[in-house]
Amino acid sequence: MFLLMLAAMDDSDDKLFMMELYKEYYPLVRKTIYRILLDGRDIDDLVNDVFIKLIEKIPLIRSLDCCKTAAYVVYTSKSVTINYIKHRDVQRKHGFYGGESDMQDEIAGADSVEDFIIRHETMNSLSNAVLKLPERQRDLLYFKYVLGKTDMEIAQDLSISPDSVREYLTRARRAAKKLIESGGSSEC
Repeated sequence: MFLLMLAAMDDSDDKLFMMELYKEYYPLVRKTIYRILLDGRDIDDLVNDVFIKLIEKIPLIRSLDCCKTAAYVVYTSKSVTINYIKHRDVQRKHGFYGGESDMQDEIAGADSVEDFIIRHETMNSLSNAVLKLPERQRDLLYFKYVLGKTDMEIAQDLSISPDSVREYLTRARRAAKKLIESGGSSEC
């Protein structure tokens, strides 16, 4: 995205300045984000977001000396990352609560209140177990049972063989079952 925005810029001096800034500060931005996020999944997107924010501040950055520029880039990196974490946490909170907003309709459709409570507790324990699985196993179960993808589609998405998909799904289901049976207290 950053490169697209850079290509759309009219001023060639600003383009050159941002390319040099990107080359010089990319490792620092990436390291700063990783120290806060402690997760490599979204680093590239956040690096792009940081440099997009910096495009808006080209006149200010040009007026700063080297040390102040580095401090400004680090501050922007921290700010973008912290905002991302806050936004992600809000989305997770609303995603969790949003699923239970129509409980009255679910209870009315259940055979009895006891059946509903048992089904609800089972779904909660399954959900908690899946969240404790390693990322790859979570993704496999999500692709298969939430998105309804075939083994072939999953294999293409993950660049593995379809036979491997079946084996990995089996392992993921066993790990989830083990977590549910142990009460979800053990870590995978």
